[in-house]
Amino acid sequence: MQPGTTDVEYGEPFNKAFDQIRSGIDTAVGTFNDIVDEVNDWKWLLGPAALWWIKQNLDTTRAALDAVLDRVDYALEHQLPVLSLINISFRWVNDVKTPISDLSFVTTEPVNENLAKWTGDAASAYHAKAVKQKAAVDESVLKSEFISQWLFKIAKANVDYAVELAKIVTGLAGKLVQAATEATTVIDLPWAISTLAKSVGDLVTAGLDTLLTIGQRFVDALGNVRDIATQVGDYSKLPEGRWPQAVRG
Repeated sequence: MQPGTTDVEYGEPFNKAFDQIRSGIDTAVGTFNDIVDEVNDWKWLLGPAALWWIKQNLDTTRAALDAVLDRVDYALEHQLPVLSLINISFRWVNDVKTPISDLSFVTTEPVNENLAKWTGDAASAYHAKAVKQKAAVDESVLKSEFISQWLFKIAKANVDYAVELAKIVTGLAGKLVQAATEATTVIDLPWAISTLAKSVGDLVTAGLDTLLTIGQRFVDALGNVRDIATQVGDYSKLPEGRWPQAVRG
């Protein structure tokens, strides 16, 4: 993961999905209201049975639209936190793992070639300290990678959720626009709305099932918090959660 990759590969499609969601919802709600206005304009020519039929199908369409709006409201509230989560995930790699991993070689590489000839108790103590320092470095690299991956799984589930929600909203808006185009006469109006209710219901049902699956991945990732606790609580290479001492003063 390189600096800047976050925005290009993950932040950009996430924000694009929300742009599509906002635009799609505006179109969907506006078009639904236009269809209702069209019904009101023609109701004087429609009999009670036709009006009842239209109302039932409009109620079905409205219920599907409301179900999607609920998901949209929740997603909009969490857009910025998810972007921050993605950024933090990459920072654990770029700002923690990468610079610390550079120390792995340094901790055991003699600063002076003459140290290779160093013997005795002091040399033994030095080498023992160097081994502990390298172990602490390598352990910190593993922990930072683990935390980054954990955060990233959560963030990616949110990105996938937003992209799928955008597909649902765009599809919903398309179905409504199509119905509005077809419902231009008193004869076509009932059939256009009936077809709309069926297609919207199927689209939203399938879409929400997909969102549920993605949401479960998110819950599963959160459920791995025990693994995080295990990683953070493992002090075998970092005694008492601190860096091993190089010297004692």
